[in-house]
Amino acid sequence: MGKLLVTGAMGHVGYETVKQALARGHDVIGQVHHTFRQADADALGDGVTWVKCNLADPFEVAMLAAEHDIDGCIHPAAIPNDKMGLPQPMNTFRSNVDGTVHLLEAARRQGWRRFLLISTGAVFQEWKDKQKPIPESEPPTPRTLYGGTKRAAEIMTEIYANMYKLSAASIRISWVFGPPLVPKSFEGPRGPIPEFLRRVMRGEAVREESGGDFAASFTYVTDCALGSLAAYEAQELAYTAYHLGSGENYTTHRVVEAIRAAVPDADISVGSGAAPWTDYTVLRGPLECVRMTEDFGFTPRYTLERAIDEFAEWMRANPGSFA
Repeated sequence: MGKLLVTGAMGHVGYETVKQALARGHDVIGQVHHTFRQADADALGDGVTWVKCNLADPFEVAMLAAEHDIDGCIHPAAIPNDKMGLPQPMNTFRSNVDGTVHLLEAARRQGWRRFLLISTGAVFQEWKDKQKPIPESEPPTPRTLYGGTKRAAEIMTEIYANMYKLSAASIRISWVFGPPLVPKSFEGPRGPIPEFLRRVMRGEAVREESGGDFAASFTYVTDCALGSLAAYEAQELAYTAYHLGSGENYTTHRVVEAIRAAVPDADISVGSGAAPWTDYTVLRGPLECVRMTEDFGFTPRYTLERAIDEFAEWMRANPGSFA
């Protein structure tokens, strides 16, 4: 049996996917490009073959596919939001769209068993109901560079599944948080959980006048990895699009209560209103997650409270993450 290729293996979702794949007995090829952290690689042990490859270069992707015995691919690598993408639209397209197409072509030529694109709930930007879950059958309505490039990658994944009979699908995730990603300064697109945890773990007071009514389907990174692996390991895929999440939106008020429980000495309060988080995203309903449960028997393991508690515990064990 060949190896599992995980792209963006030093990224947030990619690294956790490699970690969980190793725990499930997979041999893994971890693709990296600009970023490689030796200490994090060492922490995963000898089960990973690390390969430097620019996914936007078709020659490099073809060489990667030719030189390694690859069974299939989980593909999280991307420019992950509009804050990073808007200053470099061409690079965003090459990363998010071209890179996906080059991998799909390698999968077609090499006969990979499975290809999974890790996509995003940001492809739904015209969903008006902030409470009603977005069905997996809902046509996407991207309106931004990030959402548009991810949707383009989804379309190409669908085409390769339908025209070339590649076992391929997109998995949409939303507002991912958890170790080891703790931004060193404010990053609006990451949401309030890592921002507030970083500050309270430093002993800082968090007193925000607004933001408590903002709500999003925050998803723990471990659930993202486990759900992707459930789809990868499945005998077959019945659909070309799956949603991964709790199916519920959580308000920032609830996030604050969970942080108080996880960090009892936290000095934190947030007022009503949705700003500043709506400066970085449109409010939308949560992703309805039915197909994964029906097809793979997968539902997320983590409640919001359990995930925040585990994240805080990890930060205590890794004080350099918030210093």
